[in-house]
Amino acid sequence: MRILISAGPTWIKIDDIRIITNIFTGRTGLFLAEEFAKKRRKVTLLINPHCIKNLPRNIKVIPFFYFEELKSKLEKELKNNFYDVIIHTASVSDYKLKRSFKGKVSSGKKEFILKLTPAPKLIKIIRRLTKDSFLIQFKLEIKREKLIKEAFKSLKENKSDLVVANALEDLKPGYKAFVIDKDKNIKEVNSRKELFQTLFRLTTLYFPPRDGNNQFNLRD
Repeated sequence: MRILISAGPTWIKIDDIRIITNIFTGRTGLFLAEEFAKKRRKVTLLINPHCIKNLPRNIKVIPFFYFEELKSKLEKELKNNFYDVIIHTASVSDYKLKRSFKGKVSSGKKEFILKLTPAPKLIKIIRRLTKDSFLIQFKLEIKREKLIKEAFKSLKENKSDLVVANALEDLKPGYKAFVIDKDKNIKEVNSRKELFQTLFRLTTLYFPPRDGNNQFNLRD
């Protein structure tokens, strides 16, 4: 089984030394890549190098820093290779700068206005390029209220097979997530290890064979 995992934050360039990014580290995606590799899955990991530590040798690592880098490398990889499973955990920027600046913007300005425009949704690009892959997306909300509703809505809109829903308030003390399938079956997991075990079980149920009629759900 060939698995592609994206992990880590994307950067948006302000000037040659400043960026806009987010608070996430890619720890979950990195953990999943390591665990799937231990199970003899062939793993490719797209990750911000800021997050990289020692990796098993059987993981192919493709580094990125900026949003456009991830977009370009993701498109190239998916056009040139087929993956049975894609796990999109990367903390992708929702907005990008209308224009960035060369050099270093002077620190003496009294006001510095940045204009942001919506960035392309990478999850939609992934599904367009990989109609036959088993797609697992991640969805984050600040609080648990409406989390399941918004995550399931996102799964349907993006035609994903599973969504892993996180509330920020559940990530600060430890790790908690809700794995949701197309039938809105929900499984709560309370550690990254339990998340991996759930995803491993479900992807193993789905493959093999890939005959277009494979069935699974979280109640199996």
